[in-house]
Amino acid sequence: MVLAGDVIPVLSPLAVVPPREEGQGILLGVDDKGRNIYLNPYSLPNVHGVILGTSGSGKSTLSRHIILEAREKGVKAWVIDPHGEEAYKRLFDNSIKMTVDKINILSIPGWSHEEYASELSRYIELIYAYYGSRNVIRKLILRCLKEGSLSPMEKFVDEDPDISRLYDDLIRIHGDAPTIAELSDRDIYFYFPTMVSQEIGRLSIQVLLLLLQGYRRSQGVKKRLEQIIILEEAHLFSKYLLSLYKEIRKWGYSLIAISQLPREFDIRLYQLAGFVLVLSGSESYIRDIAALFSITNDEKDHVLFASRGTALFFRQGDPRPRKVFLRIREEAFS
Repeated sequence: MVLAGDVIPVLSPLAVVPPREEGQGILLGVDDKGRNIYLNPYSLPNVHGVILGTSGSGKSTLSRHIILEAREKGVKAWVIDPHGEEAYKRLFDNSIKMTVDKINILSIPGWSHEEYASELSRYIELIYAYYGSRNVIRKLILRCLKEGSLSPMEKFVDEDPDISRLYDDLIRIHGDAPTIAELSDRDIYFYFPTMVSQEIGRLSIQVLLLLLQGYRRSQGVKKRLEQIIILEEAHLFSKYLLSLYKEIRKWGYSLIAISQLPREFDIRLYQLAGFVLVLSGSESYIRDIAALFSITNDEKDHVLFASRGTALFFRQGDPRPRKVFLRIREEAFS
């Protein structure tokens, strides 16, 4: 018997009864018997997922395929891409160049002022290593929310260099611009200028994810999937994702975390994720995968040194991963 909150081996074959075979959803490819394999996030206990693979394994190509498949089903998509891949951008009519194009970070549907200030200050402390300053930052953010302006923070820039730096970064993100409610209704590609600090990049993305989380929550529980979020370099947001993936209610959106560094995630994230797709890679990468997941030698061989286009597909509740030969839409390739 497994109780809620218990830590169990990642995707253990003894964990739970496997879900039924999917006959609909996003087509990923075929198994070794030629049967179609589908990703249907909303049939799983958790709508969020993970795609893992080494550089060049096809993570972004698979993500573009998922976007194209989802669009045909009326599902909106966002891509949040710190690197600015042109192949992603070609799929979107709308793009936002973060820190150049502004977003309204003080319009926060779904959050109380106190809740949002507390959450944002927690991640600011981590991003900037401002340890011990969380309460001060929380109070300043709370004042900014109540006044609808960053001016309360501006008053302290001459007194505290840390607050000065934070304010300088926030004004590069915030402006009289579209709110999260307006952004959520569009297909959007988010990217960054080539010369931007890691801190402001992470802050921009963290704010965007918090705003979206609150907005989707404000819209209530949904029976169908309305939006997919592709988050590249997702290991940089491991702590936030762990918190998000613990939420079992379904708010109509699926966040898919993309990373080449499987060990950078808290192991509990894999236990919570509705699905994990492991793409092919080198021997050292497969050793990392084997340390995290219970896989057989045959499953290792399926993705070890394999040509691009193979994957292991774990679904929450399955006793074993499915060996997939990916069938990627032509438009998804660079």
